[in-house]
Amino acid sequence: MFRKTIVPFFLLSLTMVFSQTQLKKIRGIVSDGMNPLSKVSIVVKGNDSGTESQTDGTYEIYANEGETLVYSYVGKQPMEIIVEDVTSILNVVLYDRIEELDEVVVTKRKRIRKSQKDLFLEYNSNKNLIKTRFGILDKDNVSYSLKIFEGNDLNPAGLDFVSALQSAIPGLIVVRPMFDPYSPIVYFPRILGLDNPPPAVFEVDGILYTDAPTFIDLSNIKRIGTTTSLAALGKYGGLARGGLIIINTKTGNYSPQEPGTDKPYDFARRRDNYFEEGSTVAISQITAPQYLEEISSAENAAQAIDSYFQLERKYASSPYFYLDAYALFSKKFGDAATANKIGKKIQKKFATDPTILKAFAYHLEEQGQHQWANEIYKQVFILRPHYAQSYMDLAQSYEDVGAIESSASLYARYNHLVDKSLLDSSATFSPIINRDFGSLLATHGSITGNTTIVKTEENDFDGVRLLLEWNNSEAEFELQFVGPENQYHNWEHTQLANAERIMEEKMQGFSSQEYLIYRPITGNWSVNATYFGNKSLTPTYLKATVYYNYGTKAQHKETKVFKLTAKNVNQALFQVKNGSSVATY
Repeated sequence: MFRKTIVPFFLLSLTMVFSQTQLKKIRGIVSDGMNPLSKVSIVVKGNDSGTESQTDGTYEIYANEGETLVYSYVGKQPMEIIVEDVTSILNVVLYDRIEELDEVVVTKRKRIRKSQKDLFLEYNSNKNLIKTRFGILDKDNVSYSLKIFEGNDLNPAGLDFVSALQSAIPGLIVVRPMFDPYSPIVYFPRILGLDNPPPAVFEVDGILYTDAPTFIDLSNIKRIGTTTSLAALGKYGGLARGGLIIINTKTGNYSPQEPGTDKPYDFARRRDNYFEEGSTVAISQITAPQYLEEISSAENAAQAIDSYFQLERKYASSPYFYLDAYALFSKKFGDAATANKIGKKIQKKFATDPTILKAFAYHLEEQGQHQWANEIYKQVFILRPHYAQSYMDLAQSYEDVGAIESSASLYARYNHLVDKSLLDSSATFSPIINRDFGSLLATHGSITGNTTIVKTEENDFDGVRLLLEWNNSEAEFELQFVGPENQYHNWEHTQLANAERIMEEKMQGFSSQEYLIYRPITGNWSVNATYFGNKSLTPTYLKATVYYNYGTKAQHKETKVFKLTAKNVNQALFQVKNGSSVATY
């Protein structure tokens, strides 16, 4: 199929040298989705090293990149996770092992207290509930003092949310070191039996922090609970002797409601596969970080720049601050100069993190800055020459900048490495990348020197192609495709529903999925997503590329990027209108 093989010089020394082993410290919390699990066995597959989770579900283990961690617990389905170059935090949920049993008879008994499921469903409407790593607590049913108040009740004035907290809790002591006022230390005024109590600790969406999590945006706080009771703190061990501040964020805690009502969503109701209007939330309506709201409220670009520099002092360690700022200045303010300066910082400050670089490249592609995106994809390739996704991303980028021969060479290189068993073939990914290769040859055959196009199952397609890619391989979500007849199809990308697929992605190094809409195309196709997290408190970036007239000379494409933060809510992403244009929500 291909005559010339011109491999870019910088690839020659990389494609045969795959990742070096690197010992990594991995930590996190193991739970059943509601409560932490203690004594969970966590071992490195293939050797004797391992550990167990503590009473609060926390664990810490060391493993090399490429090794597999195995989580196992009596009565739960075991889980295997491959350690990657960016792996550091893995908050794991283990699910019940379902086995077929003989027929049994269940009798109903009187329930004195509400179940965790009941509390979950009424969480939004009941302001006396707070979610913790040990389950949902009801202020009216605990035997100790627990104060709960809404995030909307906090005063937004001050350096950060800790200032607002201080005004809401009488007597709360906040010490701000002169050398670092953005790292406050928080003390409760009175702790029973302690003359010199230690600082309070924070629990944010189930994750414990000994330092005040000032990175949280005040506008993203749903609910706060505080307690100094030994009965409550005993579960957390000695770490929480100074008191506990529990924070539920809006993006981390979402309880669904029935469409068009304020009633909890009825999970038992049969809905078949017909999409219900009002069952999604436009992604543009998801709560934005407070720093974005501050910059966006500027009357002009000059004021926005001043606001950005002031906020940078506080968020300088956050790549997501810079990614958001880049998107804001390039899209809303049309300030290419400032956006480019921010982009250069991203490229330099986070040069060793391929997940951040890929998210930045997604933004560049969306803005049409293909030459710069090509530079970023080269950086990612250098970091991940053993990832199949690196070949397709860079090959697509070469095509975008007109380097057709380099693109074709990279596709050919990938297939050569698969043929020589230096890269593993993938039943899922190989058809995707080969479809790309076939499209390249069909649209640029004369340039590559290929005069005979061999039709295959991968490139014998005419219509609209949706290619979805995500920057973090730990991301779990459900995609929903709604057709013109209002019927939908769901694809679940979770450990519970699709563990084999996720393991294949980790083994081969890819994070993409394609969907094909065959001609004739009439009406609108909608794409929605429900995000479940990525085993850490960071967002995931989803890139959607829509190809029209795919595989023909008239082929063209649109790229859209979505930042997924809010969990457990069906977010409306975009709509393909009559197979000819994309509209975002």
